[in-house]
Amino acid sequence: MIWVAVVLLTAATAAALLWPILRPKAEARARADYDAEIYRDQLAELERDVARGQIGEAEAKAARAEIGRRLLAAVDAAREVGTPAPAWRKASLVLGVVLPLAGLAVYADRGTPDAPGQPLAERQLQGPDDTEGEIRRVADFARAMRERATRDPNDLEAWVRLAQASQALNLPAEALAAWRKADELSGGPPEIAGPLGEAAVAAANGTVTPEAERAFARVLAASPGDPRARFYTALAKQQAGRAREAVQAWFDLLAASPADAPWVGPVRARMEEAAREARIDLRALRASAGTPRAEVTLGAPSVVPPGGEAIAALPDAERTRAIRTMVESLAARLEAQPDDLDGWRRLARAWRVLGEGEKALAAYARTAAIVPDRPDVLADYADALLDLVPENARLPEAGRAAVSRLLDLEPANATALWLAGQDEANAGNRLAASALWQRLLATIPADSPARADLARRIDALKRGE
Repeated sequence: MIWVAVVLLTAATAAALLWPILRPKAEARARADYDAEIYRDQLAELERDVARGQIGEAEAKAARAEIGRRLLAAVDAAREVGTPAPAWRKASLVLGVVLPLAGLAVYADRGTPDAPGQPLAERQLQGPDDTEGEIRRVADFARAMRERATRDPNDLEAWVRLAQASQALNLPAEALAAWRKADELSGGPPEIAGPLGEAAVAAANGTVTPEAERAFARVLAASPGDPRARFYTALAKQQAGRAREAVQAWFDLLAASPADAPWVGPVRARMEEAAREARIDLRALRASAGTPRAEVTLGAPSVVPPGGEAIAALPDAERTRAIRTMVESLAARLEAQPDDLDGWRRLARAWRVLGEGEKALAAYARTAAIVPDRPDVLADYADALLDLVPENARLPEAGRAAVSRLLDLEPANATALWLAGQDEANAGNRLAASALWQRLLATIPADSPARADLARRIDALKRGE
């Protein structure tokens, strides 16, 4: 029956479209005949006027010519209306019949009218390559888990897997609902609370909701160093207008993270953006971290020996001396192992924590020399240059080369653009500095206070100040 309906609808649509083109123009023919009859009457009336002597022969001749011209035009119009349809109308008729039939034939051969419906989110995620097949498998898996959870609402594994599949399909509302049910069934362990909090943030378009905050608080109660929970807790502070607390929390997270941790780059970028928007001086914040608060601030467990807990319990002065001894031992070992990249990175961070700026920069220079094409290593060096080199001083030669290479690898790196522009300005190259800072300006949000400050600096360069 559905095919009969499709054929009838197609035929009706084609007829409705073709009829205005192909129907006879009866109204136009009638109007043309009427005009010709009027002109014939005018000719007869003209002859009567000539016979009565009411009009001269010269005027009558001119009038006959004009009326005759109009009469011929009307007759031609009537004849044209009555002629068969021109070729383009015939072609329209052929196409109007052939194309629908061809379309039905193609659909009958290749169409899939029995294919099941598919949510919009799944269709949007599909790609032209093997990704489509993978997404279909994930969608089928999610459907199966949904049915399984419906049959047995107490099936914890089904809810967890449904939540994970929904996240993979970019369905945040479904993922959040599934994580809530899993959290309820499991009693709220950190392994469930963390994904629950993240799903709540995703469902709220990036806002850390009270539900998410509570979930991350549960995670931190069980694991105070959890980087995901610490990041989102800081983000909640920023969104609540407590930017300084957020920046400090992110700073502490970076200090406690291994240098090669995958979250270091995103956290640093978020911290620096928040600091620019709130006009927070990161230099002062970094300077205030000169006295270690605990051994974890050295940034790598291998810096702290097995007796680290005992060192943390020492008075501040003794703890600082003990940590300095460990750092000096690490520096001596690295002189004999000059290619130990991780060791030099740990040493550089340790010297920064201890307030030894020159030694820290020297260690960062060694890391850049070992891997000159690693953006993350160069970014760490640039960050140290921003912190440790006075604003009115030129960069050291190794630092200048590292910043230049970082810009080659990441042309939009904000720290590198700032440092390169500042270095050119200190060298008196105002045009080069202005060009670099203009590139940086394009990356800063329009409503950011940092943008206004940078724009003032660029104007000052242009004025030669």
